[in-house]
Amino acid sequence: MMTDPQQPAMPSLPDDVAVTHDHLLDKQVQITQPKTGYRVGSDAVLAAASLTARRGRVLDLGAGVGGISLCIAHRLQSLQITAVEIDPTAAALARYNAAINGVHQRIRVVEADITAMPAVMAGSFDHVVSNPPYHHKAGTRPRHAARAMAHMGADTDLRDWVKAAVWAAKPRGRISFICRADRAAELITMFDAAGAGETVLFPLWSRPMSPASRVIIQLRKAVVGPGAVLPGLVVHNDDGNFTEAARHIMKGGALYLVHPARAK
Repeated sequence: MMTDPQQPAMPSLPDDVAVTHDHLLDKQVQITQPKTGYRVGSDAVLAAASLTARRGRVLDLGAGVGGISLCIAHRLQSLQITAVEIDPTAAALARYNAAINGVHQRIRVVEADITAMPAVMAGSFDHVVSNPPYHHKAGTRPRHAARAMAHMGADTDLRDWVKAAVWAAKPRGRISFICRADRAAELITMFDAAGAGETVLFPLWSRPMSPASRVIIQLRKAVVGPGAVLPGLVVHNDDGNFTEAARHIMKGGALYLVHPARAK
């Protein structure tokens, strides 16, 4: 059987890993990912939409198969992205996904633990973004190992992810995390202790008049100042479909996360 010389070859994966070939951003981005375990969803698209910089270097912390990185690369075509992922299978698929989307020259995948990244990465990124393991370790741990790592971490907790993000960001660089709403106060306190402030909180409501299920928290390293709560986004209508605003994001639009003190 002839293979297309222009099509990147699938990486060699463990025998027990089956994959699906899916799409993001209204089929503008292709993504290959494991059939079971953690799968890329709307959290990745929303986190990627929180970036608005037109140039500079971005770090995707705990990148998985590259969902956030791919969405950023598609929308902001002047950015250079480093995607750090500890799991070798996910890292291999992230490289493959970058290749099949034609953005492999702008996405560099580094297979590393977020607590032991190469020293050269310290203080070198204009924006750090992450969808970290934000579930409490005391909760029920998923049976699937990859899903458990994505939801709860392995030997790390949220404090490790905060420290890694602040360590990697440039002074005055931005950091965006998406997390469960009930951990927002805890996360902001951790960032404050690590040296990041001027917090912007962007709630994400599942449906109208429902409690926020997720929040995007954006901060700046070595910047001290009052925070702000932005209007946020209602993701679904009562019928379960995306709201008009959410559909815009899911097709590749950006979220407006700007501190009121810096809005033009």
